[in-house]
This record gives sequence, C-alpha cells and structure tokens, in this order.
Amino acid sequence: MPSTGRAWLSVAILLLIAIFSYLDRLIVSLLVEPIRLSLHATDFQMGLLQGIAFGLFYALFGIPIGWLVDRYSRRGIIYVGMTLWSFAAAMCGMAQTYGHLLIARFGVGVGEASLSPAAYSIISDLFPPRRLALALGVFATGAALGGALAYIVGGAVIQYFENIGTIAFPVVGQLEPWQMVFVVTGLPGIFVAMLVFFVPEPVRRQSPVLAPGADAGVIPFLLANRRYFICHFLAFGLIAVVAYGTAAWMPAMLMRRYGMGPAEVGILLGLVNIGAGIPGFILPGWIVDRWFAAGTRDAHLRYFVFATLLAAALAVVAFQIADSLWLLVPALAGIHFLHPFTGPSVAHLQLATPNRFRGRVSALFVLIFNLMGMCLGPPSVAFLTDFVFHDPMRVNTSIMMVSVVALCLSSVLLMIGLAPARRIVQATEIAA
Repeated sequence: MPSTGRAWLSVAILLLIAIFSYLDRLIVSLLVEPIRLSLHATDFQMGLLQGIAFGLFYALFGIPIGWLVDRYSRRGIIYVGMTLWSFAAAMCGMAQTYGHLLIARFGVGVGEASLSPAAYSIISDLFPPRRLALALGVFATGAALGGALAYIVGGAVIQYFENIGTIAFPVVGQLEPWQMVFVVTGLPGIFVAMLVFFVPEPVRRQSPVLAPGADAGVIPFLLANRRYFICHFLAFGLIAVVAYGTAAWMPAMLMRRYGMGPAEVGILLGLVNIGAGIPGFILPGWIVDRWFAAGTRDAHLRYFVFATLLAAALAVVAFQIADSLWLLVPALAGIHFLHPFTGPSVAHLQLATPNRFRGRVSALFVLIFNLMGMCLGPPSVAFLTDFVFHDPMRVNTSIMMVSVVALCLSSVLLMIGLAPARRIVQATEIAA
C-alpha cells in the first residue's frame, strides 16, 4: 500500500479533477440567457441541455465504464474520460446551432461518467477501511468547490468576455462571449488530466471472505444481497431528490420570496456552499470512520438515519417558518451540512463489495441516485407549485414538502437496511 502522504496526494489530485468536472458540468447554468437568445432556443430546450442531455448520458455510460474500471487501468480511464469531457466542454463554445451544443453536452456527460467509479476504486485501495469514509468525503468536496467555482469564477469570466464582446479567430470565425466562456473553462482540463499519472495504480486488494453470491458474478451477488442494495440505493437516491430539487428551485424561491437579485442569490448560495457544504462532505466521513473503527459496521448508514430526520426538521424551518434571511440562512446552512452523502455512502458500498465488482456496483449506484435526483427532484417541486398550489409564490412550500417526505422515507429505508448492512460488511471484510 502506498504511504499515507502519497495516498492523500492522490486524493488531492483526484479532488482537483473533480472540481474541473463540476465546473464544466454547471457552467452552462450561468449561460442560459445568452445561449437562448443566440441560438433561439426555448426554455424547454435549455432544460434538456442542463438535465437529460448531460445526466442521461452520464448515468448510462457509467455502467460500461464501471465494467472497464474492474478490468483495466483506472487512472488511464480517468485520463481518457477527462480529456474527452474537457474537449467536449470546449466544443460547446464552437456550437453554431442548438443541435451542435446538445451533442457536445452528450460528450461532457460520457466523459465525466469515467471519474466516480474509477476514483472510488482507487481511493478504496489506497486507504484502510477505518479511514475510507473521510478520504472519499474529501474527494466528494469537489461538488461544493466545483459548484462555487462555477458561480464565482464563471461569473467573473462571463463578465470579462461580455465587456470585450465578440472576438474573431482564424478558421473558427467569430465567437460570442458565452462561447468564449466554454472554451476558456473547458480547455485547461485537457492539460490537468495528465496529473492523474501522478496517482499510483494501487494493487487491487481482495476480500479474504466473500459475501453470498460473490463467487457467481456481479448479478447473483446483487440479488443475494438485494435487501442491502435496495435500501442503500433508494435511501441515498431520495436524499439526492432533495439535493437536486432544492438546488434547482432555491434561486427562484429566494428571488420570489425575498426579492433578491441574481447576483445576490449567487453570492449567498456560493457562501453557503463553501461554508457549510465543504464541512458537510468532510466531517461526517471523519465521524463515521471513528464509529466504524470502534466496531459499528453499519455506521455509514446509521449516521444518516438521524441526519435525514434533522435535515427534514430544518427544511420546515427554512422553507415554511422562516420569514427573514436571519432565520433562513442558518437553517439552509444546516441542510447543506447534512445533505452531502457521497463519502459515507460510497465508502460503505466499497466495504460491502468485493474488489472485482466495485467499478460496476459504484456505477450502478451513481446511475440510480443521479436518475432519481435529476428526474424526480426538480419536476416534483414544479408539479406541486403548478398543479397543487397553483401559485409560483408558494415554491417554498413545494420544496419543503418534497424535502420532508423524501428525507423521512430515506430514514425509514436506512433503518431497514442496518441489519443487512452489518451482515454484508462482516462477510466481505477488507483487510486493513
């Protein structure tokens, strides 16, 4: 096993790559209006561009990429994937029609599908089980940092090129400010991708004892342990529903309920993301690792049994009771601290899964929680606002209802999954 210092350096490199992935994924949200006006796109088309165009390809290609992760060089897969998504992100800036932009976003989704399964597998072989949740939690902070970078740096880049105006280039012709933003934020990733070769390709540590069905293949293994996987995947998928739904409608809620402008919303959400989101990715991993080291084999799920219920209570405060930012912001920060589940959830999945199945099982988990989050989160909030309350000003109540129902159901599923979680980890114990 590589030294502790090299293992953490590897996490830092993978974190940097993750930050770029979220930057390229989210930057389009700041460019909706100029793209819509330039390409004569509808709101529905822009919704497809941000959601299904990226999310569906990201989720579906994760399965075959997970198969490759279980068999071939994981850092090589990350390098090829990052090169592809960075090139595709830059090509978004070359789009002359909506169709061109849609195809380029497909490429971003396919390329980014390589990162999570490969990174999870590498980190799981770099760290002993008692430190795994913290390491994966640090890697997962890429979501918060990348999101903040997309809003803060992306906004500055957009302003810079809007001040310059249209720029003419040989061969490619004239590029509008929104196109230059894609090019400038996308191209650096092609060079950053080479840093992955400073990450070691660790020996795949095998489990001395196999869980039921593990000797027959990945499908029999999943079926033999279906109670654990159903509870795990659906419970964390429901948390993703809340995370995606809240992220999609929080700006609109702040503008409608508190009269804030886009710039004010960006600053507020960026600060909450950094101040509460980053600790929310790291501290639970540290807590869970200590709990697990003390012998609690279901610690990763048990933590979220309580965290989801507390987050549900804070959702009522933030979206229903709060009548000023002085009450909203602390409640919102608490939710952002409790929401991040990637580190502990993925860590337990690695502990429960034989090494040769990890890429595929991780990809299946990513597929399910992303599809649940993207396909159920934002539409559920919109459905309640439009067809139940018939009032756009009540979007706050819609967010609250979706959050409370999904988080309480998640807590119930996690409680049901505690016993099978203990059994599968005890049967598939990874040597430290």
